[in-house]
Amino acid sequence: MFDLASFLISWLPIFSIYAILALCLNMEIGYTGMANFGLVAFYGIGAFVAGYTSMTIFLSFYGYDYPIYSLDAIITMGKIAGRDPWLNISVFILALALAFLVAGLAGYLVSFPTLRVGPAFLGITILSFGEMLRVFMKHFQPTGGSYGLLGIPHPFAWVPDPTTKNILFVIVTLAILVSVFIYFELLANSPYGRVLKSVREDEVASLCLGKPVPRIKAELLFVASGVSGVAGALYAFYLGSVTPDMFVTAVTFEVWSMVILGGRGNNLGAILGASIFSLLNRVTSILNFIFLDLPIDPNYIRWMITGVLIIIVLIYKPKGILAEKPVKTDAWRMFGEVQRDWDRIISVIQRASEYFKRALYWLIGGK
Repeated sequence: MFDLASFLISWLPIFSIYAILALCLNMEIGYTGMANFGLVAFYGIGAFVAGYTSMTIFLSFYGYDYPIYSLDAIITMGKIAGRDPWLNISVFILALALAFLVAGLAGYLVSFPTLRVGPAFLGITILSFGEMLRVFMKHFQPTGGSYGLLGIPHPFAWVPDPTTKNILFVIVTLAILVSVFIYFELLANSPYGRVLKSVREDEVASLCLGKPVPRIKAELLFVASGVSGVAGALYAFYLGSVTPDMFVTAVTFEVWSMVILGGRGNNLGAILGASIFSLLNRVTSILNFIFLDLPIDPNYIRWMITGVLIIIVLIYKPKGILAEKPVKTDAWRMFGEVQRDWDRIISVIQRASEYFKRALYWLIGGK
């Protein structure tokens, strides 16, 4: 029998993580017009920073000097992960902060020189950086090489009941998602957000008006990359392990699909797209267990459905399911509604005038 509670507990953390990534990409491409094809790089940086930090601190705190990728370290982590609640929570918060800083700094350093050359080079540069980083991590022994890190301590490992532990993690991930959404909404509807849109619409015009476009783009990439790193850290704590092959380029384009489907330039649209694709991801994963003799891999089914959904949306709703809305400035609140009322009045007058002309011509013709 289908257990809805268990399904939600397993789906909501994945949804929250993907929604955070979609919000980050939406700020980059939807509001600023920066094509980031290497989002997964900063996602992976956050995951490895969180895993390395948490395991190193735990082993050092209890006096073990095993390499964090060794079998002894993995076994030891299973024994000590739930001893001290304050240590778990403190390490979790520290890991999130470090993931934000390291991933944000990486995004800034990679993008800033490229932005000075031109926006056309940004996407391919970050895409190349992400793939180079993944190959590098597969051969970087301090983080386990291609095997990655196992035994990452869950922030609520001290809770004896598994269901309660998972529910607490769901609450934390949803709280972080809501915080990110509110922050990006405030940013998008601020004067800084209007500058971002001006850069998207006409970069040359923004430069002529004295706006430091390369610096603005680099600042946004720092924030978006840092928040993507936080999503990666949550993913590492959710799974309890990270490997380089989790962060392939396909993850980036899956997030792109979420933004395209939901609507670029609309943060609610990004969350809607994330909910659809994360739900589709979980449903196709369940198919592996329900239908063991499927002639086709469910992952391929998911990608086919993704392609069909994008084609349908681009045909009937090119701007996404939830199209971009005007920036909510004070001037818009004061005059926007008035202008809309006047537009309606003028439209009614024009229609009445058209009907009057037709009636007049009919009368003249009748004579």
